[in-house]
Amino acid sequence: MGPTPGVSGPISWRPRGRPAAPGEGDSQMVDASSVRRSVAGVVALVAVAAFAGGCTSEEQEPPEADPSPSASASDDGVLDFTVYGPEAVTDAYRGLAEQWNADHPDTRVEVTAYPDRQRASAAVANAREAGTAPDLFLADRQDLGTLVEDEAVRRVDDLLAAREVDFGDGFSRVGLAAFSDQAALQCMPVDVSPLVVYYNPQLIELDQIADEGRAEITAERGWTIGEFGRAAAQPRRPGVRGLHVEPTLEQIAPFVWSGGGEVVDDQVDPTTLTLSDDASRDALERLLEVVRDPGLTFGQDALERRSALARFKAGQLGMMLGYRDLTAELRRDPSLTFDVMPLPVVNSGATIASITGACISADSTDEAGAADFLAALTSQSAQDALAATGYVMPANTASLDDEAFLQAGQRPLNSQVFLREVRDVQLLPATASWSELESSLTGALDDLFYLPVIDPLEERLSAIDDASVPFLDPEAASESPSTDSSSSPAPSPSD
Repeated sequence: MGPTPGVSGPISWRPRGRPAAPGEGDSQMVDASSVRRSVAGVVALVAVAAFAGGCTSEEQEPPEADPSPSASASDDGVLDFTVYGPEAVTDAYRGLAEQWNADHPDTRVEVTAYPDRQRASAAVANAREAGTAPDLFLADRQDLGTLVEDEAVRRVDDLLAAREVDFGDGFSRVGLAAFSDQAALQCMPVDVSPLVVYYNPQLIELDQIADEGRAEITAERGWTIGEFGRAAAQPRRPGVRGLHVEPTLEQIAPFVWSGGGEVVDDQVDPTTLTLSDDASRDALERLLEVVRDPGLTFGQDALERRSALARFKAGQLGMMLGYRDLTAELRRDPSLTFDVMPLPVVNSGATIASITGACISADSTDEAGAADFLAALTSQSAQDALAATGYVMPANTASLDDEAFLQAGQRPLNSQVFLREVRDVQLLPATASWSELESSLTGALDDLFYLPVIDPLEERLSAIDDASVPFLDPEAASESPSTDSSSSPAPSPSD
């Protein structure tokens, strides 16, 4: 189908290669705590203080915690633990369970593994409906809203504090914030991996693209959005492109935050996306300058024929965004050369993270035993075992300094980038409707990246914002007059 009615003419872009104006996207990377306007950092500090001080909430009174690890077991002496991920990761969880079983003959942990989050989540939900929910299970941070709304998890902060788990500086604060809700830690983070740029040094030469007057680009210094665009323009061979960014809220959000914008109107209780706000729109325009250039990125048809990951592995793509788990995937080809860089800076450092936690089911018949095993999963030795797979970035900060995670001598050579980028992580909301919202916007976000004409951009972004309201604030949406088709995001072309 064609563009949205009223949208005509090419969008006006800045000339490629012009120097950035003073203060326009060429600032050094800074600690996000000085510029971040989301409440994620506040939530983390509140959560940590609550854990240390044993605070309670009017919203959720904590059950009385067993003051010490329990030797009791469920009716059959078995704790069921549902996990997901690549085989190396699920095997690591099985190994941890086997070690536990050897050390605790009165309580046996049995692991059920699934290859991905979707199948694991569906299995846990079905088991809960059947009254056979596992005692423990892995969950993605984006599952938290639904889990809390369904009262499917048992808060874990009091249980872990009773087992002397140190919440001070021992665990990723953004991970703790991510799984905090109703003034309590609902699940314990085990994997907190920031989004970074993976690049092929044979296609991307960092020493040739620095902004005028700035030091040479390094993993420590980072790069601006302008330098990022020049890097994407370096590959010149036919069939090779410089960059791939997924047209998803997850991958565009860091660019919005970096430019001083916000993705939603309220981090805790969002009612609408805010991509059309001035700062958000300006930041997205800087990103779209790069990703809409057909000389720099592959089109939809090409990506349907062969994925961005397959092209990166084949040396046909210079850069793509990914989390720590992409490291292990790329290592499968020993001939592939790759390294990592921080996300580029528009005005300040910002990124997002893939965050996984271990939860105790509200229906567990052995809450104390489940808490004992969860406490063991937080230990450095357990987190080291997960990190050694190459897929996991541990939430236990002691493990981040260990060779199990750093893996010196293996690619990427600049693995410290993951550690530095954690400081700039911001969080998208984890409301129960967020996943549905993301799915509903697939076509509209694809259009931003791939339609030949998207001018005026503000109208496109306003339509996306409006389309988010029924998911984030259904009551307000039901009270508003219906909008005509001209205000809705254009559907993706069918050809």
